[in-house]
Amino acid sequence: MKVCLGQINTTPGDFTGNSDRIVQGIRAADEAGADVVVFPELCIPGYLSQDLMYHPDYVRRNYEVIGELCDLTKTLASDLHVVVGHIQNNNGAGKPFLNAASVLHHGEIKGTYHKHLLPFYDVFDELRYFQPGTELLILEIAGQRVGVAICEDLWNDKGSDDYNHLTNPMARYRDQGVEVILSLNASPYVHDKAWQRIRTIAPGTMDLSVVYVNQYGGQDGLVFDGQSFVLSDGDLVFKSGDISGDSYEVVDLGAASPTIGDVADEGNASVIRKGSVPLYDLLVLCVQDYVHKSGFSELVLASSGGVDSALVCAIACDAVGSDHVHAIRLPSVFSSDHSREDALLLHRNLGCWDYELPVEHETLVDRFNEHINVHQARDSNLVTRTFSEQRYGAVADENIQARIRDLAVMHFSNAFGAMPLSTGNKTESACGYYTHFDMNFSFAPIKDLYKHQVFELARVHPGIPDAIWQKPPSAELAPDQTDEASLLPYAVLDPIAQAHIEEYVSSFEVFTSWVDQSLAGGQVISSEPEVLTNWCSQPASSTDYERIVSLIGRMEYKRRQTCPGTKVSKVAFGIGRRIPIVEKWS
Repeated sequence: MKVCLGQINTTPGDFTGNSDRIVQGIRAADEAGADVVVFPELCIPGYLSQDLMYHPDYVRRNYEVIGELCDLTKTLASDLHVVVGHIQNNNGAGKPFLNAASVLHHGEIKGTYHKHLLPFYDVFDELRYFQPGTELLILEIAGQRVGVAICEDLWNDKGSDDYNHLTNPMARYRDQGVEVILSLNASPYVHDKAWQRIRTIAPGTMDLSVVYVNQYGGQDGLVFDGQSFVLSDGDLVFKSGDISGDSYEVVDLGAASPTIGDVADEGNASVIRKGSVPLYDLLVLCVQDYVHKSGFSELVLASSGGVDSALVCAIACDAVGSDHVHAIRLPSVFSSDHSREDALLLHRNLGCWDYELPVEHETLVDRFNEHINVHQARDSNLVTRTFSEQRYGAVADENIQARIRDLAVMHFSNAFGAMPLSTGNKTESACGYYTHFDMNFSFAPIKDLYKHQVFELARVHPGIPDAIWQKPPSAELAPDQTDEASLLPYAVLDPIAQAHIEEYVSSFEVFTSWVDQSLAGGQVISSEPEVLTNWCSQPASSTDYERIVSLIGRMEYKRRQTCPGTKVSKVAFGIGRRIPIVEKWS
């Protein structure tokens, strides 16, 4: 059997664009003499259509495309079967829709499969919309018994995760003597996802083949890494490469030789990881799709000469081209000369546009306080009492510098039509270490990166000067200010945030145990593991640990108001982490 893997980039509601990509794949498969072509999950309407599905015309248009594709299959010279994902109305009891995959052949729908296992964890909320399917779909194609599955249906095999469903479609297919499983997927990237997919799915492929087709591209804060593959008898016989565009690779299941035997063996983990799409490329892809799919072409950001803004600037240039990136330097009286020089060198290296707008905040603060202090004769007035009791929050004078910078970026965006990018990272967001509205732009490319990940990506980028990632991080809102003096060393702060956010660790004892296990397992959780382990060994560190964990809890109100950003971790801030703003636990 010759199978074409239609790894494409879809967009919710872009029925014309999605259909064009599917048609291109059908024609490529037809010309190659393939027996079947498989496309990603819900490829016709686009994955994560969410509440758009409630619009009757949305589902109707989805049905129209199925009809158009059916008509196309009448005209094909080959005996091609086309497997596409779509929405289907549920006319029975339960949720209003079904997550469906139909097999089209010579102008007819040969069969339709409904996804059985509907994920409801992390960013997924399929049980809000879809009724679970209950029936298998088995067809004969090219003389083989072929079954159809959709994404999560492969993941319940062997009790592989923490969300074990009541049914197991893969086991049922094996009991029915199915020889090939065609799996449609919309599986978003998180760290190490390529290996996790292989390790989970491959052991269940003894005596059968699995054709796993995943979409690629950015959708809001999610990024899909493609990495489609074919498994046969536990061996890897094909895996897709980069994500530079739609691909329609054809694999002959009867003639394909294993590229990695017994691929789920732990000894193959490093090979799979090395062959996966680099994190930086996925960050670029997500920004590129967010910008272009939103109808923008130009980007603007505040560029301070610090490591965060430098990495965002580099990502922006690689996503849309340097000639479409506008980097504004906004120095205040506390900005150092080396920051200005570092930013200038960065902009020259990357080839983006450079602007400078000095921030003069001290006069503004004086004028503001003068005009607001108009009730001096009234002791009950908040402003009067605050000044008289010397409780004035001087940090506000520092933060207004950041607010002016935000104003400048937003003015540029509104006046000239460039999408504004935030430059905040996950560690800062966890601790609320940013001015309240400082992450309220359109998109945050490094929102889900811990500081050590920012450093590592900046260190290897050829356009980012070494001086930027080598110097101590600082907001430069006050003389001699550094981030780590205000919080903790990032070598300690990063793992505290990761353990609390992604593993729900909330006690010092459990945290130190988690650190030991993570480091022993080879995980990279800190830029300086020796600093981390030494800190963990100090009994006094428990107080600082509790302070940071409490801070993370209290800052939920700030994070809730931040813009979307690329999700790359197991648990990111946003729809996948649902914590009350007002609560007494943290």
